[in-house]
Amino acid sequence: MVLETVEACEGWEVKQRIKLTFLRNDGDEFTTDSSFTSYETKDGLSLRFSVRNIQDDEVEEELRGNADLEAPGAKGRASFTLPEARSFELPAGTLFPTTHLTLVLRHARDGDKSASYLVFDGARLDGAFQVNAVIGRPPRQTGAPVVRGDVALLRNQPAWSVRFAFFATGDQGAHPEYELALDLLGNGIARSMLLDYGDFAVDSRLVQLQALPRPRC
Repeated sequence: MVLETVEACEGWEVKQRIKLTFLRNDGDEFTTDSSFTSYETKDGLSLRFSVRNIQDDEVEEELRGNADLEAPGAKGRASFTLPEARSFELPAGTLFPTTHLTLVLRHARDGDKSASYLVFDGARLDGAFQVNAVIGRPPRQTGAPVVRGDVALLRNQPAWSVRFAFFATGDQGAHPEYELALDLLGNGIARSMLLDYGDFAVDSRLVQLQALPRPRC
């Protein structure tokens, strides 16, 4: 997994790529390669996104579009150009991903134990997720993490254990579609990440960190 967050003068560009190799019980093996790119304005009102999911070198899914909110806390609209032209309304209170992370960090700094928001990132065709976050103490560090690169970014930062549960809009059933657990620092860096899909989970640890130049605005 590679995650890149680049600050621009007016927004944030996020790139994420996850490559997985699966080995079935019958011995068959297949690979998936998922990439996600987005640009979100710093006022949290506009989002452009592109998603591509590949399995064994064949494109399984490709999404592309944009979304806009009328004002902070107001309703908005999402429009897809791929895989087909589609447009729908986003309910009032919907957030985009970077704005959502910023608010969760604010809740953590304020000592709140939970937060719940509607979040739209463009990674699905049927609208926003209801994302419930539970905020707790950071997990115990068992020995110093082996991280290469700009490790100064890990120092002198508050930390929390944050678990997100993602529900389809209008579905607050017993089981979320998936969960995401982070060992999250105050600057937004995650020292570890657990993606839990129910049938399987991906347990990841930060191994390399690189500081990127800030824009001259």
